[in-house]
Amino acid sequence: MMSAFQFALCFLYLLSSIVASPPKLLPLNNHYDLVENITFPLTCSLLSDGGQSTFFQWTANGVQLENSSDFRIEGSSPKFSLLTIRNVQRSNAGLYECRAVNSFGEADVTRTKINVQGTVILVFDICSKCGAMAFVCC
Repeated sequence: MMSAFQFALCFLYLLSSIVASPPKLLPLNNHYDLVENITFPLTCSLLSDGGQSTFFQWTANGVQLENSSDFRIEGSSPKFSLLTIRNVQRSNAGLYECRAVNSFGEADVTRTKINVQGTVILVFDICSKCGAMAFVCC
């Protein structure tokens, strides 16, 4: 027969396993199509924190991101993390992942693909008579 103390311990253990759990993330959009030379914010939000404080981690193409001249990570509050890509360049294209971890484990990773289209600048001189047609081939 189980004593009242043993029953209470079992109950608390079961209760903690129900309430305390790994965090769950809201999914990011599947992809973003960006142009160069803009600033782009990307927010990773918790659906549930699992009853514990949460740590966020961002990666780009499998490399962990940290604050730099290209990236700013802020707002690692209990509910969200904001990644800002500054002065977006074609080299910033790729797979971005956000991971949330608490003392009970790791959430499913949420990911998005970022495509960056370059800026095309055409510089050319055309000589033609006024009113005549001129053709440019690219």
